[in-house]
Amino acid sequence: PPRAPPATSHPLAPVRVWFGSPASIIYRPWDLAKALGYFEDENLEVQLNYAAAGTEAATALLSGSVDFTGNSLDHSIKAQIAGKPTKMVVSFARLPGVALIVRNDLKETVRSVKDLKGMTVGATSVGSGTHLLLTYAMNQAGLVQDKDYTFKPCGSGTMAATLDSKGAAACMNSDPFITSYVSAGRGYVLAGGDFRTEKDTVALLGGVYQFTGAVTTQDFITKNPQVVQRVVNALVRADRFIAANSAKDIAAKLPDTVTGADRELYIKALDVAKEYLSKDGLNDPKGVSQVLQLNID
Repeated sequence: PPRAPPATSHPLAPVRVWFGSPASIIYRPWDLAKALGYFEDENLEVQLNYAAAGTEAATALLSGSVDFTGNSLDHSIKAQIAGKPTKMVVSFARLPGVALIVRNDLKETVRSVKDLKGMTVGATSVGSGTHLLLTYAMNQAGLVQDKDYTFKPCGSGTMAATLDSKGAAACMNSDPFITSYVSAGRGYVLAGGDFRTEKDTVALLGGVYQFTGAVTTQDFITKNPQVVQRVVNALVRADRFIAANSAKDIAAKLPDTVTGADRELYIKALDVAKEYLSKDGLNDPKGVSQVLQLNID
């Protein structure tokens, strides 16, 4: 049946969004809010575009070519320091939702982070949220980039190929990549390196960690407060939908371009995501201070 006209009296507003790969679960509320018609309910015409990595999306936001991004909080902190204030207006993930994946042929030799000494390790891009967490985990194990190991930016889409071709020993990334690569028997989650879980996150960082969310510039907020509020309304509804529904029901609402061909695999990854995805869209002050601490360190 045709959708009812929007309940809002606000005029139609176009909103341009850019975030990391379409598959990445840590940005899921954007696609879900669109698929469920939540943006339509707010009379918003939202255009979703996908970047190769979060760093690319953050750059696009600061240049003014997009209005919002899906990004990790550290990008907002860096922008603030550079005098270009941005704000995370909705939380998507209360834990990093990433893990350190190691190639299967190293199972006998790489059993902990410190075993990666002298090897090449990767994350999505230089300066990305995954790079920040990787660097911190390596540092905590006494390993320093360029001295004890080599860093390689891999990109979400080319990470599997990089690992398979032995271009890197291990990589930090989010789901569904983790579930897909491990389920295929090509790699394993390093012990202590599963930051999709509260256990490993707290062991490394001492507490929860405010990771991804919807980010916009302070300038856009000042000029378009109503539009920002309407985007927030839609995304919080998406967060709540994720919290209240099964992984199978969530996946059923998403297009194939997001879930990929293997829906069962996607459902498996979404199941794990229940632990780290935000249930209410609120930024956790304790989680925010963890990110600040990492950026200061």
